Amino acid sequence: MSDSSDNEEIPPHLARYREYKRKQELRKQKKVAQSKPTPPENNKPTPSDPTFTTTPSDLDRFINHPLTIPLLKLTLWVSLLLFFAHHEFGSVFFLVSIPVFVWQSMEEYKRGPRELSAYSVFNSNMERLDGTFTSEQWEKELRYGAAAVRKQD
Repeated sequence: MSDSSDNEEIPPHLARYREYKRKQELRKQKKVAQSKPTPPENNKPTPSDPTFTTTPSDLDRFINHPLTIPLLKLTLWVSLLLFFAHHEFGSVFFLVSIPVFVWQSMEEYKRGPRELSAYSVFNSNMERLDGTFTSEQWEKELRYGAAAVRKQD
């Protein structure tokens, strides 16, 4: 005995809605299944356990040491210098590496937002440091004497 609703065609919007609800229910079941904690094997704490702690390995301590990168750079530079010296280009490599070192050393230090540079051309509004000796000050001292030059507020 068949139900009369089996013979009727389901409207498309209702079919889409039923499919949407079915997928939503499947997603919900999947989330519930994933959220169930699995028992740790051999009673070892898992990362989600609050008692779980890690101790850094020797490799981690070596990699995070502040001298690691500079020592690796120095080792690479000496190795390249020896390589180029062996092929009679050591002096060329040395002369080319000088500007590279200067550029790298300038890149290391970043100024703060209100920290002024010693060179006024790099400061906003060409602001000068207090006590900077300028050509205008020198010219005034030559023309009117040292007493004529006072700090301008």
